[in-house]
Amino acid sequence: MRKFFSLMKLQINARYGLSNLLYYAKNDKKALLKSLGMGLVVLIAIAEVVGLYTFMMVQLYKGASAANIPQIVLTMAAVVTGVFALVFGIFYILSGIFLAKDTEFLASLPLSQGSIFASKFLLVLLGEYPFAFFLMLPPVIIYGFNQNMGVVYYLMALICILFIPLVPLVVSSFLSLLLMNIVGRSRRRDLITVIGSIILVIGIFLGQNYLISRMPDNQQEFLAELVRNSNMVVEFMGRAFPPAIWITKILSGTFNEAAINLAYLLIVSLGAFAVVYLIASFIFHRGATAQLETEASTGKTRLSYRSSSQVLAIFRIEWLILLRTPIYALNSFVMIFVAPLVMMMPMFGGNLAQGSNLQSLFKLIESNASTTLLPMIVAGVITLFVLINPAVSSTFSREGKNIWILKNIPVKPEIQVYGKLLAGYSISLTAAILTAVVAMFSFRIPPAATVMAIILSAAALVPISAVGIYIDLMRPKLVWNNPQEAIKQNFNVVVAMLLGFVAITIFGMIGYFVAVSIPNSFAAFVIMLVILLAFSYISVKILKNVAQGAFRRIEV
Repeated sequence: MRKFFSLMKLQINARYGLSNLLYYAKNDKKALLKSLGMGLVVLIAIAEVVGLYTFMMVQLYKGASAANIPQIVLTMAAVVTGVFALVFGIFYILSGIFLAKDTEFLASLPLSQGSIFASKFLLVLLGEYPFAFFLMLPPVIIYGFNQNMGVVYYLMALICILFIPLVPLVVSSFLSLLLMNIVGRSRRRDLITVIGSIILVIGIFLGQNYLISRMPDNQQEFLAELVRNSNMVVEFMGRAFPPAIWITKILSGTFNEAAINLAYLLIVSLGAFAVVYLIASFIFHRGATAQLETEASTGKTRLSYRSSSQVLAIFRIEWLILLRTPIYALNSFVMIFVAPLVMMMPMFGGNLAQGSNLQSLFKLIESNASTTLLPMIVAGVITLFVLINPAVSSTFSREGKNIWILKNIPVKPEIQVYGKLLAGYSISLTAAILTAVVAMFSFRIPPAATVMAIILSAAALVPISAVGIYIDLMRPKLVWNNPQEAIKQNFNVVVAMLLGFVAITIFGMIGYFVAVSIPNSFAAFVIMLVILLAFSYISVKILKNVAQGAFRRIEV
């Protein structure tokens, strides 16, 4: 057990850079102040996101209270947290446990397969807690304050939040164990890993939406029962994530209900982890070390020489690096598939489209179907969905110790920046186009409005991508032990995402003002497009001006 805790301490220190922080505090005050300043910027951006989310939860609580089901705010928060952990858990588990480059080193330690798996699993679980607390604390406080709950309620809420990500990550671990052991027998391991992970995410997403969307045959009887029985509302909403039902009853039920459902939560969570731990004790190394084997190369390689644009050459190289490294591919391309799936949910919901998690979005689009705001609303929603793109905000960090190659090749820094910007932007643009096309059918958006939304989203993504490139160019994370640290443990990715959200908020306010001031839909579209193109030109110009100096300051 002592060896296990030593391993956990080592991995936590390596992931979160605690030693570096202590070093900066003692020896490099300037670097410490820079880190604290960046942290302050992030906190300000987080405050905006938390404020918006809290406002939404307050409105949900008011509506639920009017229907005499205030506890539904807890159910919804738990469902969202659980689904988030399950969908993205596959990528976190694969990159953090099976595709990490320290697997070979850990396999040589005098520890069992199960212990190594457990230490990595707990490390991923720790990374899930910030999201769990972010999504659960506002609803917990809103419900507790309005219902005059005592200290015991908040202690039980803390226990529930700690256990929420456990079951989804256990399911993700089980699926990943199976996938990686199948991959170990194949010569195309990287390709199968990426495709298999995407298929798993799509299957989980569609399966959960199917469970939510199923209505009983006699809908009138069902709705009448919902009105009479508030617990039935909780159980219906908790279909996507059954532990949400237990958590709701723990926090809002009687003492006996709370005790019974707490027992369910603990037994199922710990029991499921024990089963996966037992399986991992036998097959973890086989799946985890498959990625270290060298694939046999057959056939002949033909060299070809042809002239090409330097920007396009950097663009192609960036894409090849992403495609050949499963960790980069899984984290960079996830939104290309997840964002269209989110917009596709009403099509699978049948008559339940109005009752799904996208109900407010559906009503927002439907209520503005014939107004000037429609293309701007759709563009804003699409841009928000495809905002998460680590490929942009980790592009220089992923070079690591090989950054000296970029500093010495005969290509101007601004050309390299343009090529990398184009590569990251193309991923976001692909996701935006697919999402818009799906939304056109899912929400019955007119084709003309869809085209305008795609154009506006494409223009808005340029400055957002430029912000990500700028952040990573100015302070790249070049010291890392395995590729997952460059993209998953990179603070630049978080900063870029939050600043991107701020940029979308600003664009949304400008768009609303333009649409309200100009009644003609096409004229409002043109003016908004010109504004976004102006932002795009300025952002690209800034990148060009800072590229040369930033490259000189990068230390190899």
